Amino acid sequence: MLRSLPLLALLAATHAYAGWEEVRSGPFQVWFDGHEREARRLLVRLEQIRYMMGVWLGKSEPVTLWPIHVILLNEKNAKPLPVTLGRSTWLAALPYNAEPSPAWQADIVRKLLESNARLMPPHWESGLISFLSTLTADGPKLTLGTPPPTPERTLDWARFQYLATNPEYQSRFRVLMNNLQQGADEQVAYRNSLGATKAEIEKIVTTYFQAGNFPPATIAGRAMSEKDFYVRPLEPNTVAASLADLSGNPSRIAAGSLEAMEFQGLKGDATALQQAVANGSKSARVHLAHGRHLKDPKQKLDAYVQAAKLNPIWAEPYVEMANLEKTPARAAFYLKQAAPLDARNSALWQRLAKIQSEANEFNDAAKSWFAAELSAPTAKEKEAVRQARLQFEEERAEKEAAEKKRIADERQRELDRLREEAMNRVREAEAKANKGGTPVSGEVVPWWDEKQEMKKLSGTLDKVDCLKPAARLWIAAHGAKPVALLIPDPTKVVILSQNGEASFGCGVQKPARQVTVEYVPRPNAKLATSGDITRIEFR
Repeated sequence: MLRSLPLLALLAATHAYAGWEEVRSGPFQVWFDGHEREARRLLVRLEQIRYMMGVWLGKSEPVTLWPIHVILLNEKNAKPLPVTLGRSTWLAALPYNAEPSPAWQADIVRKLLESNARLMPPHWESGLISFLSTLTADGPKLTLGTPPPTPERTLDWARFQYLATNPEYQSRFRVLMNNLQQGADEQVAYRNSLGATKAEIEKIVTTYFQAGNFPPATIAGRAMSEKDFYVRPLEPNTVAASLADLSGNPSRIAAGSLEAMEFQGLKGDATALQQAVANGSKSARVHLAHGRHLKDPKQKLDAYVQAAKLNPIWAEPYVEMANLEKTPARAAFYLKQAAPLDARNSALWQRLAKIQSEANEFNDAAKSWFAAELSAPTAKEKEAVRQARLQFEEERAEKEAAEKKRIADERQRELDRLREEAMNRVREAEAKANKGGTPVSGEVVPWWDEKQEMKKLSGTLDKVDCLKPAARLWIAAHGAKPVALLIPDPTKVVILSQNGEASFGCGVQKPARQVTVEYVPRPNAKLATSGDITRIEFR
């Protein structure tokens, strides 16, 4: 008898929510039970809000981090419910016969703004949200700029309403919005777009606001009608689970169902999370939460990867992947994917910048510091990030100088080693001669004598004469007449290269290459050379 309870609960939920349907477009889904016309009208309005958001943000198809499901409630005393996060979607509710209030509509606008725009000055964001909170749509015909209730009818709203509905500024207003998103100073943004100073526009807007006469505008929005959307049936338990997410009450969900496991798992039940994943959950939030409960790093990573696959525009899985890494370079790899997905998150940009600096990725770190400053929400925080960025630039200069010194020291150590090896070969030859080895005619002259004067010559290697085994190099310094230098024995010359190519052939060099040579001034009248080369560095 006890085993039949989950089945009875499932049957009860199926019966209670049978007959529910949906219409959808873009990120929006409107669910209804017998009120199709109201659902279609609401979907048109939501899509026109999205369209206008795209117009001002310069995006043809704005997205949302999570799909937005709006449930039309056909219940006595039903009340509008603001947007809340469910297992895989944002959820909101309206009584089926109710006009969306500005406050309810503003909640939808805010989700669109946060998912699609870089952080703008607060007065611009609040103005945009309150302006779109009163948009109405009759198919493609939009009414914009209807004043919201008094508390929201602010100077910020009036500024946006005036510039967005005034024919003199409408087209140039889009340029202003784009400049603000790119982090341009407002003074510059006003001049670039409106051809006036901020003070001049603010004076006009203040006068407009004080006058209190705010005529709305009627414009053409996206071409669409209520008949453009297909109606699809919904699974009863899907409806029950979403209502449970919306209300926080799991009693609507069939016991033992996947939805019940997901609900309990996201409330902190690790066992329910494991069961939900094992039963094929498609919720990115469930897989992320499951990964956080696991101990094995490989299993954690697999869970986070699955979460990222289920919602590719969600930054959080990549942040968790970065948390698993032990080296700055690997952590930066994941954070570099996360930060653009959460572009308004200054703290995330700052973390990325610091880790890139630790990984010696200085150019990328500079870009991340700049993004962190742009996304700081207040002037005080922007200044704090700016100071951190300036400190980074100082540290960067010190690190780059230290790195150059390290490379130079390594080159010098390698050169010293080669010199020592050459001297050892000379000493061995002397020792062999002194012990009665093969007689050496004449004086033994080492190829390298540190007491001798050394000279450097930088220029273009034009030609090489191969004299077997010696070689004569013709080097022209900055347009001067070529100088001939001798390599008596190529095996005893140090050859270095900055690009990996450390060889040359006989004859005219095509193309000519830049070199720096060190040589001992030792003229050879017979070969017409000015000295013997000890070191060549190709640049």
